[in-house]
Amino acid sequence: MTMMNAAYMLHGKQAEGSTAKEVMRNAGLDYDVQMEPLYTSAGKQVRSQFRRVFRTDNDDTLGVVGKNYKVLTNPEMFGVADTLVGTGEIEWDRVAAIGHGERVMASFALPDAFTIGDNDEISQYVYLINSHDGSSGFKVLPTNMRLACTNQFAAVASTLKAAGINPRALTIRHTGRMQERIADMRRILKMTDHFNETFAKQANDLLRVEVDFSDRVTYYVDTLGLKRDENITTNPHGLSTRGLNTLESVLKLEEKTTNTTGGMGGTAWGMFNTLTEFIDHQWVMNAGGDINHKRVESALIGVGSRTKARAWEGALLLA
Repeated sequence: MTMMNAAYMLHGKQAEGSTAKEVMRNAGLDYDVQMEPLYTSAGKQVRSQFRRVFRTDNDDTLGVVGKNYKVLTNPEMFGVADTLVGTGEIEWDRVAAIGHGERVMASFALPDAFTIGDNDEISQYVYLINSHDGSSGFKVLPTNMRLACTNQFAAVASTLKAAGINPRALTIRHTGRMQERIADMRRILKMTDHFNETFAKQANDLLRVEVDFSDRVTYYVDTLGLKRDENITTNPHGLSTRGLNTLESVLKLEEKTTNTTGGMGGTAWGMFNTLTEFIDHQWVMNAGGDINHKRVESALIGVGSRTKARAWEGALLLA
């Protein structure tokens, strides 16, 4: 796989423009979202505690939510970032609408990077995520990207807690005023600095931990949830054909320069990056080589992302 096939590079579109208004227009996100009561097929209003959330440009229903739900529109979401981009605290990166716009996501680069070992450079990002279907609040997620292979690692609840951060503290209130939202964003950026300081220290520790082949195989099998069956004797790991193929794909990635550079081959750091490279570059593709957009989303903020968090936690146990 090439670097451009990473889940991170498949996320939405490159942000084009210098202001929120320009970025939204160029990404097709410059639509309004509103709520209205529910109606029967005959057009009669339903007396209900719920409301429909819809796009005003095409009338697509984005979700059904409680009547007290506060919709946060795209201009309100991107407006939070607009001020911080103007002050140089973050930079526009990529933007995406998931589904018909049920969720909107944007990534922003932070100005500083950090290095693991002698030359393994990690860039810092944050994901800004908002839902129009009530599935989640307005969240900011600290995210790192390894430049050598565009592997990305977004914080999840367990890794945030391990760094001493309450995941709820990364939520920005829908009901807040713009200045309050901007203040919340700045507060979260400070927590992002703390998260990345912790990540960098732990990553450098992992670089010094040698892991033998047998333990690496166990790590890959357990982290990916590959099922073992004691009745299978055709391979020493007791894996099905599908599981064995997955394991062999991961082991091939161990040999790539992205996972051996700087002496990281055979270390806990190299092992972790091998697995994240598998998820970000290969797991997101269908058997025929086409992009599986559900898996792309998952690798960034879903099950795939949580699998990478398990990989991180498992690697730390070896340290």
